[in-house]
Amino acid sequence: MDARPGPDTMASEISDFWTDIHDDGRSLLELVALKANDGIWGWDVPTGQSFYSARWWDLVGLPPDHLEAHIDVFFALLHPDDRENVRAVLAEFISDRGADYRTQFRLKHSSGGWRWIQSSGSALRDATGKAVRIAGTHTDITERVEAADRLERLVAERTRDLAAARDRAEIAAASTAKFLSATSHDIRQPLQAMALLLRNLQQEVDSEAALGTIASIRRSLGSSMDLLDDLLEFSRLDAGALRADMRPVKIQSLFRSLLDDFTAEAQERGLRLVVKDTDLVGRTDPRLIKRILRNLVSNSFKFTQRGSVLIAARPRGDTIRLEVWDTGRGIPTGQQRQIFWEFTQAGSAVGDRSVRGLGLGLAIVERLARLMRHNVGVRSVVDHGSVFWVDLPRLAADAAEERHEPPERPDHPLGCRVAVAENDPDVADAYVRILRAWDCKVLVARSGAELISRIADQPPDLLIADCHLDGRMNGFDLFDELERRFGRRIAGVVLSGDHDFERMRSLNRSRRRILNKPILPDVLNAVLHAELEQHRQAVGESGA
Repeated sequence: MDARPGPDTMASEISDFWTDIHDDGRSLLELVALKANDGIWGWDVPTGQSFYSARWWDLVGLPPDHLEAHIDVFFALLHPDDRENVRAVLAEFISDRGADYRTQFRLKHSSGGWRWIQSSGSALRDATGKAVRIAGTHTDITERVEAADRLERLVAERTRDLAAARDRAEIAAASTAKFLSATSHDIRQPLQAMALLLRNLQQEVDSEAALGTIASIRRSLGSSMDLLDDLLEFSRLDAGALRADMRPVKIQSLFRSLLDDFTAEAQERGLRLVVKDTDLVGRTDPRLIKRILRNLVSNSFKFTQRGSVLIAARPRGDTIRLEVWDTGRGIPTGQQRQIFWEFTQAGSAVGDRSVRGLGLGLAIVERLARLMRHNVGVRSVVDHGSVFWVDLPRLAADAAEERHEPPERPDHPLGCRVAVAENDPDVADAYVRILRAWDCKVLVARSGAELISRIADQPPDLLIADCHLDGRMNGFDLFDELERRFGRRIAGVVLSGDHDFERMRSLNRSRRRILNKPILPDVLNAVLHAELEQHRQAVGESGA
């Protein structure tokens, strides 16, 4: 026999518990309701009779005796959009012993508005587990909900503002990149002409004094080219137009390149340049890390009057630390962070006219390192020297393939037919002069269409094409058209002063050799010689 009390017995017990015989028959539920800030409600499910505390009536702006206490009062005040959900939640709670009753809805206020309510309750259940009486609280959460809505609207508004700002920044960056590309080309053109004409002039004079003057002009030109590179590189970083191409790189190949680039300058300055051999391999962008190291070595040269500059690498666990040591003037401790700021030099360099530069070299180092997620830093002692370092991920020694550059043979006679597509008359004239000095027959045109019409049936041995030409055809298109017309590969190079390397990569579908202006004559000679030798070897193997 079931020993559990029936519904009538349970109801009697609840009634007895809620009624305090020492308080004139007022129920405990009413006494609690007087003290609670929440609205308290009770519902006898079979009859629909309900209890609503004074605070509950206050939540909806009505007097306690306004209506008979019945569950229909609650449903009548419910927002139409909430009724279906509340009825479903209550039905589940009444029928399911394990359910929790907790929900949110809106109740109509006498002022005409709606109040958001957080409702929770507990039940007295019969022997079958069905709820027969429910009591709970209603908490006014209108301010909380409205605050959340305001926050959501504010977040949405700020998100739209940020999206608009991002779009404006992307448009500005694209415009800046386009401007830099055009500006870079226009600035590099006269520098290219100057570099070629200086080599022509050097071959035409035999006076030691004149040769010395030409050498000084070439050094000044080199400094101007370095300053231009710094400005354009920094502008590209600011515009977000630079992307890192991370790959395995043999550190020794970087060091050999630095040794080739700086040996002559070290001798001229009376400094000893030391490069420690290494077999380490790191993960980095070879072009950007070389730019970093060049800037660090150049910086050391600027601030070292005597002694040496050392380039070395050493393993540090899973990283490689590349270091550039010098015996220069050193940097005060308080300035060692500032030197990585743009347009900033160490205090002792300010006003020193022997130190050339805009104060961008180390700022570019820091920005490029950050772009590749490499750490960079400096240790220095005044009057003793400095060591600049950059850390990059270390890879296994066999992770990178050795890359062999074509041999450089400056001023090697080429003795071939060269077609030049260049729309700048001064640069074109400089090409003609220097190519003739290299024993070449030269054909020049300002556009691709003009060059094709003048070539007739005889393809050139070499083609030098500027990327930007008059007409609809660029330098890459010209190579493609000539190869289509003659049915064979055309040897040569595309020259460009364009600073947008991503655009150059997209245009260079056939992966042609690109040289960035301004290019020095000895480098141009070496590259053209390598292209010519490769072409002649290919022709010989084919039997043509």
